[in-house]
Amino acid sequence: MKEYDFLVNGYEVHAVYPAHFIKEAHQLIQQWRNLAQRQKQRVVIFLAAPPGAGKSTMALLFEQLSHDQNGPSLQALGMDGFHHYQKYILTHDVNVKGVLRPMKEVKGCPESFDFDRLFCYVQQLKKNAILQWPVYDRRLHDVVDDQLEVYAPIVLLEGNYLLLDEDPWRKLKPFCDDSIFLLADEKQVRTRLIQRKMLGGMMPHEAAAFCEQSDLVNVRRILEHRLSAETLILFKEDTYYIQKKNK
Repeated sequence: MKEYDFLVNGYEVHAVYPAHFIKEAHQLIQQWRNLAQRQKQRVVIFLAAPPGAGKSTMALLFEQLSHDQNGPSLQALGMDGFHHYQKYILTHDVNVKGVLRPMKEVKGCPESFDFDRLFCYVQQLKKNAILQWPVYDRRLHDVVDDQLEVYAPIVLLEGNYLLLDEDPWRKLKPFCDDSIFLLADEKQVRTRLIQRKMLGGMMPHEAAAFCEQSDLVNVRRILEHRLSAETLILFKEDTYYIQKKNK
């Protein structure tokens, strides 16, 4: 087993991955490096997953592993910086599947993101050599603009809805060169989601209620409506397995 420590959305995370997964991850990185050298422009990889599956930590793992190899660098980015600003969320309602609800009650659903802004930035990833990227800070519960300078020839963008098979989200897929879906079932992610909300200051019963009313709704939506990915990462029994799409 390999152990790593990362800073994820303002919190320190200790992660453990099996050696076989690390070896396969190195192989994926080499494939992306070969692609970057062939096409002479930035390679954009999408990493999508339901909430609580560990995608943000995994994106940072790929970035760390890229530093262990010679060749073009890889940079991890997240789409959480494209939430609507907290001031907006606290003062607006949103239509979710035909029901009008306060956005603060369903924060984290697709409708609580500024899709148009995200779409613009994803387009720029392919056009601009350098751009400034926003992040989401879970300690502040808000978006912080211009926190990362995007410079790398390979970018791994992670987010819940990057491969969501719904309008307008499916318009994003043509802008990625490769795609990964991290598959974890509802039961596996529930505990992680509750713990995350407790870290943010919720009481255990509040965290469990929010998980049932919002987070798990999003988990089901993502698992039931997802576009095909070139690579599937399976999260089973607290470990990970890489499964490539059959050509």
